Amino acid sequence: MNILVILAIINPVARYNPVKYIFLNILLICYLSSFSQDNIPKLPKFLIRANVGIPKVASSKQFRTSFTGVITADASVNYKLFSNFFVGLGYSYTYFKCQKYFRDPLRDNINTNLQVQNGYLKLGYDKFFSDNGFATFSVNMGYSTGEYRSIRYKNDSLIGKYPTSYVTGFIEPMVGLYFIVDPNFAIGGHLSYNYSFTQFNPLSPQFNQWGPSDYTKLSNKWNISMITLGFGFYYGLAKK
Repeated sequence: MNILVILAIINPVARYNPVKYIFLNILLICYLSSFSQDNIPKLPKFLIRANVGIPKVASSKQFRTSFTGVITADASVNYKLFSNFFVGLGYSYTYFKCQKYFRDPLRDNINTNLQVQNGYLKLGYDKFFSDNGFATFSVNMGYSTGEYRSIRYKNDSLIGKYPTSYVTGFIEPMVGLYFIVDPNFAIGGHLSYNYSFTQFNPLSPQFNQWGPSDYTKLSNKWNISMITLGFGFYYGLAKK
């Protein structure tokens, strides 16, 4: 199966079925593992890896009705352990804006946003499939803090009644394809699935006060999660 076909399958399926997303990643690993590993280049011991993309909300219907992803970006410093396994420490930032229904100037003109900051440990493996191309399979694990800003209250008695921020753990498997354009530099693209260990609380941004008539009845059983398709690079800090 052609690698472009596999990626074309992974992208739409991942949005709605995380289990199939993981299975297709395993399929991609097996496909790339079939390539010869003779005379492949070696990556530097110390690397900076960074990515930027547009997050797609993949959690509960209530959260999808409330927010849409604008941008997510991350950067990490990594050290190659052995073979092509590596470990790293990183930071990421994600910005969500409220959906168009809330922002409508003819209705409520609300501009509440959610900003999420993560600190994480990265574990991963680089697999070469050509003399200048490799796939990176990794997982980010850590803690995140989310803060709702520009909240609009219907009356002053609600101010301070509900928390406007949260702290939780998260896990984020990621797969990327990169191509070396310089001995210490590579660019490429990635696909990731971020799963937080907390549910969306509509009382925090006060959307239960402003949402559509059936807003409070929308399903909210799934934890906050998102799928990101984006671009990235690595830069070597030390010799191989």
